[in-house]
Amino acid sequence: MAGTVLSYDAPSTEEIAQRVGLPVDEIIRFDGNTSPHLLPSTRAEALAEELARIHTYPHGGYPRLEEAIARYAGVSRENIVLGAGADDLILLVTRAFAGPGDRVAIANDPTYPMFPIAVWVAGAEIGDEDPVLTICCRPNNPTGELGELPSSRPLVVDEAYFEYAGETAAGLIDGGVIVLRTFSKLFGLAGARVGYALAGRDVAAELNQRQHPAPLSTLSAALAIAALQSPPGVGPILEERERFAERLRGHGYEPLPSHANFLYLPVGAPHRLADQLLNQGLAVRPVRGGIRITIRNEQDDERLLVALQ
Repeated sequence: MAGTVLSYDAPSTEEIAQRVGLPVDEIIRFDGNTSPHLLPSTRAEALAEELARIHTYPHGGYPRLEEAIARYAGVSRENIVLGAGADDLILLVTRAFAGPGDRVAIANDPTYPMFPIAVWVAGAEIGDEDPVLTICCRPNNPTGELGELPSSRPLVVDEAYFEYAGETAAGLIDGGVIVLRTFSKLFGLAGARVGYALAGRDVAAELNQRQHPAPLSTLSAALAIAALQSPPGVGPILEERERFAERLRGHGYEPLPSHANFLYLPVGAPHRLADQLLNQGLAVRPVRGGIRITIRNEQDDERLLVALQ
């Protein structure tokens, strides 16, 4: 796989502004599938206690965060593995199950680019024949599809967008399923880098042994705890997603049905279109066969619609 795996990261907002000659505040990001606004739970007061002991390591781990996640996810603390975002956990789980000479199956195509990167980092190969691990994204990124779960085990289910769909595989963790989640989407903490895995107790214990002792900043953990105390609702985003999808259809586009906080819009020459939109300060994610559009709010989405016309 050497030489075939490309980074999926995007340029900074400042870099985009400089490139296209616009002020930073005129750049609108439709490319990250993150919250369009800072959430009320993200406040300086949530950090005060941790700042008073920022000079020390998180000795003893993150019990308060684990307890909060356990309540939210309906599992025990022993089922939880923490990581610096879901990407950290994708890498951890893949290298725990796969190595040189092994095959890892990746469901759906196209799907999240981090999966083949993790397989490459583990030294394994992608393939459907006798895989040691199968990975899927549900709802799938970038299509928004809520497909059937693969039957193979062990199975990793990336549920970065599960709150928008209302369906989870967490009830299957005692049967060889590992669920990955993140605080980067619904909870608006993409910059804090907080993720967690849900797994059967033995698998979780093995993964925690392979994870480094302090995967999270204590400040990030404090923000995640505050977020779980008042989880945001998904209603406004879902309503805007359907409104915007209908507006796009009214202008001749055919966005795919989505169960996430984004729309996949089939278009010709997606990279060329993405560049044209970027020149107007509108960053979308070009993917194979189309562009992926993060749902924001009516004002921002209408600006994108005008540009698409």
